[in-house]
Amino acid sequence: MSELGYLAALILAVLFAWAGVAKLGARRRTARTFATLGLPAPAALALAVPVVELALAAGLVLAPGWAAAGALALLAAFSVFLTRAVRAGVDVGCGCFGSAGSEPVSFVELVRNGLLGIAAAVALAAPRPVAPSLAAILVAGAALAIAGLVLALAELKRTVGHIWKMDLPQS
Repeated sequence: MSELGYLAALILAVLFAWAGVAKLGARRRTARTFATLGLPAPAALALAVPVVELALAAGLVLAPGWAAAGALALLAAFSVFLTRAVRAGVDVGCGCFGSAGSEPVSFVELVRNGLLGIAAAVALAAPRPVAPSLAAILVAGAALAIAGLVLALAELKRTVGHIWKMDLPQS
């Protein structure tokens, strides 16, 4: 299980690094997005959040179990703010990966955070870096494919309004 946990930690490390670098590269936009989302001290958070994300990315590579606990806590905090924004009907993208996005925050970001939270929970099982076996790589790959499908279906629901709709012939 520690091999799979470390793979989950590495996947999270890549995503947190991507998010942190993207936010740092678009700090003004990130601050505006944070302000629209109702976060306090948006300019300070536009610097602090990506620094924390980058530190977590490094931690997930070097000390995955401990950093996974931090990632889980951060994802929970992000989800609380996103839930507030969704309930308030805030009409802005989440800025989660450095861009405001064209779609306002919705359940899709919450589904994504839930999937990332599952990955962080799996990463808790990795007390230290470990070389993954082929079996662990295949399981992680399958989990990524399933997560991608779940996100694609959630995005389809947001965009089209339904996932599957079949019009039956009238008799």
